[in-house]
Order: sequence, then structure tokens, then C-alpha cells
Amino acid sequence: MKKRRTATPAPELVETSRTGHHCPKTGWWSVAGDPRATRLITKGEVMPALHGTPALWIMREAAGIVGETAARPAADLLTTS
Repeated sequence: MKKRRTATPAPELVETSRTGHHCPKTGWWSVAGDPRATRLITKGEVMPALHGTPALWIMREAAGIVGETAARPAADLLTTS
């Protein structure tokens, strides 16, 4: 009788986007290497630069959209301009 392998969970896919590209999904995004630089970016918006420098953005949490209002994630995430 063959032994069955236990199911291994699929690796979590990380959504990323770069400065100048259109945002693929509305949510809270932070800059790679600086998780404190976090902001809400909506789908279709052009991904911003951080302090004038191009950046790689990583989605931290998808926003729960209700009408035009997005649910705010954990209080430890900061919004940058």
C-alpha cells in the first residue's frame, strides 16, 4: 500500500506593484523594506513614488470597500504622503 503525503499548504501569493504602474487591487500597500510607509491605494490609481524615489509596493491587506469608504486596517499601519 502506498503512503499518502500530507497536504502541504500552497504558498501565499504576494501582490506587488511598482511606482508608475496601475494598482491591481484596492487595499493597504507598503513599500518593500519599510512596512511603516503604508497607505490606501485604490484599484487603477498610479502607484506613487516614496519621497520622490521609485518603490516596490507590497499589498498588506485588501480593503473592505463599502460605497466609497474603505475599512482601516490595524492601528499600527501608518499612512504616508
